[in-house]
Amino acid sequence: MNLKFLNNYTLASYFVFGTIVIAIINIFIHGLVDLADLIISIAIIVLRYFSFVLVKRSFTWSKYLLIILLGRSLYRLWYIIEYPETSLYYLGLFLMILQIIFTILALSLITRSPSKIYKNRKDY
Repeated sequence: MNLKFLNNYTLASYFVFGTIVIAIINIFIHGLVDLADLIISIAIIVLRYFSFVLVKRSFTWSKYLLIILLGRSLYRLWYIIEYPETSLYYLGLFLMILQIIFTILALSLITRSPSKIYKNRKDY
C-alpha cells in the first residue's frame, strides 16, 4: 500500500482555506451594515486568499500574515461577544472560534521546525 504524506505547508494551506470558507459564511450570518463593512470584508477575504497561496507555495514569512489575521479574528470575536445582533449568535460565535483554531493550527504547522535540521547540525 502506497501512502502519500502531506507536508506541513500543504496541510496548513488547507486550514487557511477553511478560514476563507468560514469568513464567507460569517458574512452571511452577521450581514453587512454599510459600504465600509463590505470593503473590509472583501479585503480580509482577499488577504486570507493571499495567505493561502503563500502558505501553499511554502513561503516561510507567510506566518507573519497569519499572525495579523489571527489578531483580526480575535478582534472580531470580541466584537461578536460584545454586540450580539443576530438570531444566529451562537453559530457565529462557534464559527469564529473555529476560524481562530484553524489559524492557530496552520501557524503551528508552519513554525514547526523540521527535525532534520537538528540531526544534521554540527556542534562547533
